[in-house]
Amino acid sequence: AISLGFGRPEYYLVPDTMVRIHKHLYALGFLGYWASALARMSIGFMLLRFEASKTWRVVLKILIFTQLCLPISLDVIALVQCRPIRAMWEYVPDAVCWSLPRMQTYGYINSGKFAIAIGMLSDIVFAAMPIYLVWSLHRPVLERILISILMALGLLAATAEACIIYHAYLWNPRESTIRNWMPLFWWYRVEEIGLIFAACTPFLKPLVERVLGRFGTSRFRFVTIELDSVQSSQVTKQEVVANTGS
Repeated sequence: AISLGFGRPEYYLVPDTMVRIHKHLYALGFLGYWASALARMSIGFMLLRFEASKTWRVVLKILIFTQLCLPISLDVIALVQCRPIRAMWEYVPDAVCWSLPRMQTYGYINSGKFAIAIGMLSDIVFAAMPIYLVWSLHRPVLERILISILMALGLLAATAEACIIYHAYLWNPRESTIRNWMPLFWWYRVEEIGLIFAACTPFLKPLVERVLGRFGTSRFRFVTIELDSVQSSQVTKQEVVANTGS
């Protein structure tokens, strides 16, 4: 769509090019829902592997199920807006499409009023939960800080979603042109990149650990905790060391 002129003033675009751009954007919207939804589901399944409380696990499963249902419902709506479907990107005589108020309502849901709000809530939960879990582990402080920062990369997506909601609020279906879609297009891509980063954090940790090692940081190891031992017989610590070597 960008190579065809998406983002330029419509004055410079011929009608045939406009049709092709609208067609590509329709396909992008139809498939683009799944890019962010599947990334969030990946993060959710990764967090389910932690030893979390029952409440946390229920919340995660609800968010994962929501991320599965949301793109399905949005795709169904996109398919039934017009008959035939190609009327979504070009003029078709006698086409039957939704009324303008109904399409405006769908546009608000699609652009951020509902779907993005749910996505933002999911991203905040996915970023906060690992921090709560990681700090309860007996690991070096530096490692816990590193993991917390990596898992919090999902907040980049939440920031992008806030910008999407802002631009969706300014978007007017009656007056906006295809050029006015560019900010929404841009922030949707930032959202997807942030979610991909957050989903790849387990693979980023070893890389960052090696980089820190070059600056003299010791390798991350489990923190050793000395425990008191209970012996059935009255023996001294020196005898235990002599017999076991530890």
